[in-house]
Amino acid sequence: MSQNRIKLKKIWEDETLLELNMVVTSPHCYSNINFYTTIQDLVELKDNLILFSNLKLEDYQWIQGEDTNNAAQYVQIRFFRFNNQGHIGVEFLLDNKLEIPDRMRLNFYLITELNQIDDFIYKLERLIKGTTDNLEGILGVNI
Repeated sequence: MSQNRIKLKKIWEDETLLELNMVVTSPHCYSNINFYTTIQDLVELKDNLILFSNLKLEDYQWIQGEDTNNAAQYVQIRFFRFNNQGHIGVEFLLDNKLEIPDRMRLNFYLITELNQIDDFIYKLERLIKGTTDNLEGILGVNI
């Protein structure tokens, strides 16, 4: 089984915000970033991934934070069709917006399969409903 994957862990939540830790492992990169989001933003991610998985969207981009100097963090995840054989590309642009020497800005990719998106949607629904605080999904494939 591939070691490439995405892990999300809920760190804390209040009435309006969630803080999530995201760890992404790819063949050439490892990233660990905390970011803020809302349940509504996660529902939007889930709903658009369903459309993407059902081939109603060519690609989908989910953005949390702003790519400005005074932002708390910037997380951009783009899902796109990599080829016509069911392979999906996932692009990550992650910036923790910290000062040097703790600054991190990464742009990298995972290649996965459409069934991994469906599995991620199922696990994301559990995170949204609060039945789990962790999810691990979107395993990468070698093509």
